[in-house]
Amino acid sequence: MTPLSPDTLLAARLLAEGDLAGALRAAQDGLRLEPGNAPLWNLLGVCAARLAQHPLAEQCWRQALALDAATPDAHYNLGCLRAEQGDAAQAEAHYRAELARDPGHPSSLGNLGNLLQDAGRLAEAEACFRRRLSSQPGAAAHYQLGRLLAEQGRNGEAEGHLYACLDEAPDDAEALQLLGRLLEERGEAGRAEAMLRRALESAPGHVVAGNNLGLLLMAQRRWDEAERHLRAAHAAAPGAALANLASLLLATGRAEEAEALARQALAAEPGRADWLNLLGLALREEGRDGEAGQAWEQGLASAPEHRRLRQNLGYLQLARGDWAAGWANHEARLGASAYPVLSSPRWHGESLAGRRLLVLFEQGYGDAIQFSRYLNPLLEKGAARVAALCREPLLPLFRRQWPQVEWQAMAGVYPADFPPHDRHVFSMSLPWALRAFEPSAETYLQADPALRQAWRERLPAGRNIGLVWRGRAEHPFDHCRSLPGPEALLPLLADRGVNWISLQPAPSGTERTWLAENGVMELGSGLTDFADSTALLAELDGLVAVDTAMAHLAGALGAPCRLLLAGEHVDWRWGVDGAATPWYRTLTLERRRRGEEWEDANGRLAI
Repeated sequence: MTPLSPDTLLAARLLAEGDLAGALRAAQDGLRLEPGNAPLWNLLGVCAARLAQHPLAEQCWRQALALDAATPDAHYNLGCLRAEQGDAAQAEAHYRAELARDPGHPSSLGNLGNLLQDAGRLAEAEACFRRRLSSQPGAAAHYQLGRLLAEQGRNGEAEGHLYACLDEAPDDAEALQLLGRLLEERGEAGRAEAMLRRALESAPGHVVAGNNLGLLLMAQRRWDEAERHLRAAHAAAPGAALANLASLLLATGRAEEAEALARQALAAEPGRADWLNLLGLALREEGRDGEAGQAWEQGLASAPEHRRLRQNLGYLQLARGDWAAGWANHEARLGASAYPVLSSPRWHGESLAGRRLLVLFEQGYGDAIQFSRYLNPLLEKGAARVAALCREPLLPLFRRQWPQVEWQAMAGVYPADFPPHDRHVFSMSLPWALRAFEPSAETYLQADPALRQAWRERLPAGRNIGLVWRGRAEHPFDHCRSLPGPEALLPLLADRGVNWISLQPAPSGTERTWLAENGVMELGSGLTDFADSTALLAELDGLVAVDTAMAHLAGALGAPCRLLLAGEHVDWRWGVDGAATPWYRTLTLERRRRGEEWEDANGRLAI
């Protein structure tokens, strides 16, 4: 390789030191003496690019290549220019030309990998990043590979590279925030929070880190801290954090503020589907259902495939009893990433003669119990075989009720392998597939007589009423639907003509103490599965419960139940008003008024 001239070395040094004007003068002086000096033309191009004189920069780099096709970095520089101009194909060609000259060129490998990753060519991108790591190990190479592996769901491998990046660059905000996200996804909230806070210390105002930290704190109901971080992220990049900030406002009962945010966003981007979706959510929470529906329909007119718009419109239609349209739009939920994509076709109601059908029960325990009613008409369709997946605590109950179904238990997620089948259907799609649009308030579950007898022997004589005050903490609106504690039920306990029985699963030590002090018999901790719960409920004279699976179980059994509903974020299945529900004949909906305390609402109950 020909040694670089003194002018080239001087220009390169001044450029590295940030003396752009000096580097420019040195390159120009050198070219007057050596017009055929390709490296100086390359350096002059870099100077021009930094001065935003892109046509001149391109001219200089092409001149360098015309003089010497092997000029170091000239193709790389042209690749960067083309990438900045949005011409990915030409950028790729220049990066590959640079790599033909120098197969280990780190920056070309990194930039080419980014282009390939953006294009979805992940295997090729991974090869580039691994070549870069081999050629020049370092923090940047580890981060790039870690980011790609995270995109592919290979989180364990990704974490290893992100930690390697942080070993060399402990304050790398991008690696810190991504590692924080991965830790949060696997349930390590404490470590995730620490990583995200380090990212913000390293790069105050980092939008992604602030947004993710806000979401993590929201999940823990640390509303004030979450709001502070989301507002900071929103101030830095409104479009990136607006939806999450609005979700927090809705979750904390400030629908009017969420509406104002949505309208500000729409003023900046009229007609954008995401903002119309958000506006509809705020209006719905304010009780302005007609306007909410209009917002969602307006969004769907321009974005008919927008999943959340269609899903939210479906929920509104179902709540209002517009069953056919509601179930049709409710199918949009299956586009969410939580749902597996099976190789078999979905069942849409066509003949099942000679076919094997797989039913996948979805979402929470209550949803599974509510929609299990459709197994009866489904089994009349004459499928050659019906297999079903449900979560394990439901298995004894469902297996006894429908022994002709081949039941398989699953954990909290769907398995990697499914039983052999020809068609599949998700449980909450059964009303749509069966065209059984309007629900009927039927009794469709029975308790095991032996289990009933075992519970009967443990219950005191007299009138026995069950109590459930808390739902699943992971529910996004559990802070609305669950009572603050069993003490909110104290007004009910004044009725000494009733034996009060706690059916609350997994009561805490504090709750157990309170129950004992207030004369409530605690049986919830002894419930082993839903067959057990069904048997106990069948022996009671009634139930008072918040919106949990136990209320669905009571309704499916035909047992009397007072269902306590918050004034905010009431689920679609309970309609918009009234005390009755078409789903269960024996359920009475007790709606807390807006602004009312639970103790006051419970004081109005007549058991």
